[in-house]
Amino acid sequence: MLDRLPGHPLEGCTAATENGHVWIAWYGAVSPCGTYLTRIIPATGDMPTHASPVPQPDGFAVRGNRAVFTRRDHSKRAVELIRAEFHDTTWTVTSRRRLRVPGRVVLRCGQGRDGSLWLRTGHTWLRIEA
Repeated sequence: MLDRLPGHPLEGCTAATENGHVWIAWYGAVSPCGTYLTRIIPATGDMPTHASPVPQPDGFAVRGNRAVFTRRDHSKRAVELIRAEFHDTTWTVTSRRRLRVPGRVVLRCGQGRDGSLWLRTGHTWLRIEA
């Protein structure tokens, strides 16, 4: 399956579910290098892949043509919260803001489930809608 992805995947950043689909955010090691979002459609085996609007996100969630991403601020009590929309073949950032959170944010802190991003901050889970 991984041989069907562009850019020779080096590592996964995060993943999300939406209904019966799985989304993975990953980055590649060689041309075309960068961060990508791939939707895996189990029923057909299709894996449409598009450039991610956010390099190496720590968490993301998808609902329809909208997504929310987080990027941690290296073990501090804040994340960058980025919203994006998908049009035709491109994800485009629609807003960015810094979000103070109740606890420190660690690597791979966000889990996307059916349109909600569950963000772990210290001993607390925050729910952010896509």
